[in-house]
Amino acid sequence: MQWTLPLPHALIAALATTGAALAETATETWRLGGLKSPESVIADAANGRLIVGNMGVFGPDGGTDGFLSVVSMDGKLVTESFTTGLIDPKGMAIIGESLFVVDANGLVEVSLKDGTIIATHVLNGAMFLNDATTDGKAVYVSDLAGQTVFRVEAGVSEVLLRDDSLTLPNGLFYINGSLLVGSMGVGLKPDFTVDTKGGIQVMDIGVKSVNQFAGAFGDYMVDGVAMVGDLIVFDDNPSGVIYTYSNDAVSKLTTLAPGAADLFAQGDMVYVPLTQTGELVALKVSP
Repeated sequence: MQWTLPLPHALIAALATTGAALAETATETWRLGGLKSPESVIADAANGRLIVGNMGVFGPDGGTDGFLSVVSMDGKLVTESFTTGLIDPKGMAIIGESLFVVDANGLVEVSLKDGTIIATHVLNGAMFLNDATTDGKAVYVSDLAGQTVFRVEAGVSEVLLRDDSLTLPNGLFYINGSLLVGSMGVGLKPDFTVDTKGGIQVMDIGVKSVNQFAGAFGDYMVDGVAMVGDLIVFDDNPSGVIYTYSNDAVSKLTTLAPGAADLFAQGDMVYVPLTQTGELVALKVSP
């Protein structure tokens, strides 16, 4: 089933347009290289910085070589190894003074004060954990290979939904009682290609229903998804193309490089980690 306008009530207020022109262009403001297979980035607004998840050597051969780096808002490397000992760190979310990082072992809780690991929350039955988002109380985690979204709150984890309607769920973004879900498609192969490409899905947390956004499904292997104002921004990982979605239509924003991963938006800025080139790119989105 596909959704077209009008959107479900939970999203109408958040995605409603005001008649003004929507964002259509992106200007690269800076680019930081020398990272180690960066897969995710998040803005730590309270401390005026960005935190980047470096996977290092991906997979079992890398062991615990994954780490977090601190980057200034103007693109300078501040602390290369803020947190170490992670296994392929991916999506991140912040609640209070804790940073929650998805890695191969589960959801790792890290102190924003000093980067030390507080706890690792095990997600039973997980197969390939990927992204994280939060509603301010709970953290939602996608399991790409398990067709699952987990919820972790106050240290307690549960399966929120495990269903084939979640087609290779990767990127997550919480908004008004729903999750925007970046789907990579159907039929994941060992080389990370798919039989059928995906796009943008939306999951109503309350009723646990999953639908596709009309005009934004079937042509993309989505990694990261976020919002700039009332505009959905997402990337296609293999091509490195950054897209926007509004009014049932997808528009190409810009092209970076293959391996565009778990992007993050703050204000009119979109930060995109490029796993294959070891870079973090900052884009200013303008109408």
